[in-house]
Amino acid sequence: MKPLIALAVVLTVITACQPTKETKTEVKTPTLTLKWASDTTLTTCESVLYDPTADVLYVADIAGKPDSADGVGFIAKLGLDGKVIDAQWVKGLNAPKGMGLSNGKLYVADINKVVEIDPATGTVSKSYPVEGAVFLNDITTDGGKVYVSDTGTGVVSVLENGTVSPYLTGVNHANGLLVDGSTFLVAQFEEGFLSTVDGQKQLVLKADSVANADGIEAVGDGGYLVSSWNGKVTYVAADGTTTTILDTTGEKNQSAADIEYIPGKKLLLIPTFFGNKVVAYELAN
Repeated sequence: MKPLIALAVVLTVITACQPTKETKTEVKTPTLTLKWASDTTLTTCESVLYDPTADVLYVADIAGKPDSADGVGFIAKLGLDGKVIDAQWVKGLNAPKGMGLSNGKLYVADINKVVEIDPATGTVSKSYPVEGAVFLNDITTDGGKVYVSDTGTGVVSVLENGTVSPYLTGVNHANGLLVDGSTFLVAQFEEGFLSTVDGQKQLVLKADSVANADGIEAVGDGGYLVSSWNGKVTYVAADGTTTTILDTTGEKNQSAADIEYIPGKKLLLIPTFFGNKVVAYELAN
């Protein structure tokens, strides 16, 4: 073999044996632009939910203590411009928090039970006690089943065909829940974890260091928005990379509780808890 040919062969072999560098997909981090803020007639607003049928927002207001069965909690109804339509649309609730819609009904976490509300009349039609519950928090639905987290016991329960049963157990400080297609996600408040649930009902960590993890919303690009009660919103990319896209921790009474995101309108809605208002941001990639 001629020397030049031999050298070329050797170089080819060496090059072929080198590890190739993985091509990284650039992650586009969303940005937020303030659109509006409701007035402060709300009282300890903890959760916001969009009803696409009525084209309105429901806001859960604790009003009293977060763990008190005092009957002073209520649901307010707002327009998509932040204007209050009915300040106390549904009254007599106990520290209402997470909400979800299923089969035309509104479901609300009410400390130790889930209440069912008829949106057409604004009245509580049914109540489903959750055995052993002490601090029911968030709700998500899959169009039929209703799931509710208990931050106090670490149990996620499911309401199906009028019966409540445990779905997940041992989820310390379970807070935010989200059914996103075939993916079930759980946020753990004190741990700051965002996890998915596998086929064996085991948690698979997706992201950590999301302090005071509260609400979860899907963006539609494989990523998620996770609110932190202390006043932050974190974007969790499909690969688990986290980026803080909103930080109001330096502002008085500007928490970020159980958020809502309306994909078709690119609108993120944040209940400020002690700030007694809902703040809306437009999300852009």
